[in-house]
Amino acid sequence: MPSKEYKLTFLGDIMLGRLIDQMLPTHVDEPEEARLAAHFRQSYAHLQNYDATSPWGNTLDFLHKSDLVLGNLETAATTHSTKWPNKVFNYRMHPANVECLKAAGIAYVSLANNHTLGFCREGLFETVKTIEDAKIAHAGAGRTIEEADRPAVLQLPGTKRQIHLYSFSDHPDDWSRVREFNSLRYNEDFRSRIRSILTRSHTGLASKPDLKVFSVHWGPNYSWRPSEDIKSLARFLIDNCGVDIIHGHSSHHVQGVEVYNGKLIIYGCGDFVDDYAVNAEYRNDLSAAWNVHVHMEEDQPIEISKLEVFPNRIKKFQAELIDQKDVDHKWICKKFRALCADLGTVVEEGLGTIGQIVVDLKKQSSNR
Repeated sequence: MPSKEYKLTFLGDIMLGRLIDQMLPTHVDEPEEARLAAHFRQSYAHLQNYDATSPWGNTLDFLHKSDLVLGNLETAATTHSTKWPNKVFNYRMHPANVECLKAAGIAYVSLANNHTLGFCREGLFETVKTIEDAKIAHAGAGRTIEEADRPAVLQLPGTKRQIHLYSFSDHPDDWSRVREFNSLRYNEDFRSRIRSILTRSHTGLASKPDLKVFSVHWGPNYSWRPSEDIKSLARFLIDNCGVDIIHGHSSHHVQGVEVYNGKLIIYGCGDFVDDYAVNAEYRNDLSAAWNVHVHMEEDQPIEISKLEVFPNRIKKFQAELIDQKDVDHKWICKKFRALCADLGTVVEEGLGTIGQIVVDLKKQSSNR
């Protein structure tokens, strides 16, 4: 078989609950959210016929050209209405609106984050069933401890090469007592546990996947740089657990990337679509789609060759890939380059042919 290149598109938070859910024809019963959604529909013509394709704006063709699209589902998908006590934000979408994920061709979602358990265990279990019924791979939570620990499995199209995906979240603290939800801690006990989970054999799965992805909801909102705890854990996962790509999210905005021992750490993807108010300093309305190129040759290990970063803007409940002449595109480029420089990552000086930022993994320092 000749060598071949594949594109894996990583997205950050996909928050289809609250007002986005209320925009759609079928939605959960939340009267105050419905009132706000009605106000926006009356104010903006493009929201009058909001459907399963609408959250993706102009990104659908781009997403459909990817070999695999992977993201973090930042909401429960449930009609269960009992909220987790003392939680400020509880997001949910109607299970019928999983059609939004299918419309974008999403192959995998992470369920370990600070919202999938927002409507208690019943809501989490319905979310898991909803995603499974839609035939979308998932990791990070399950109806049993064994399901939660088990990786999601994808195959590179047209091959038997397996990708194993694991997912964990470092918050909220009180969700750590729910064993069907994968909680993360920055201590030696957790390192021992995660090494066991990520290196054990699972029934029916290849003992050693061709690519291992760790999807993780970590760190606080609105922090440009990952903490030392986060950076140390990321390197541990690569050195001791065989992880090839770390898919980080939670910050609400882009963070830098690090290339470590030939592996890729995306510390923070940012929010791809949501209904949030905009923080003027951190610009949580600006993020990216992250295309990771992997190179495959017969009987050879898969190699991560390149990262392409396509700036994205959330505008009126829709994702929007940004033209390179747009001032917001320039803002993301400048900020991302600076954050990468702090991590010792070399970013290509020019942009790609359609305005993407490029990180060539082969050009990074050999001692990282």
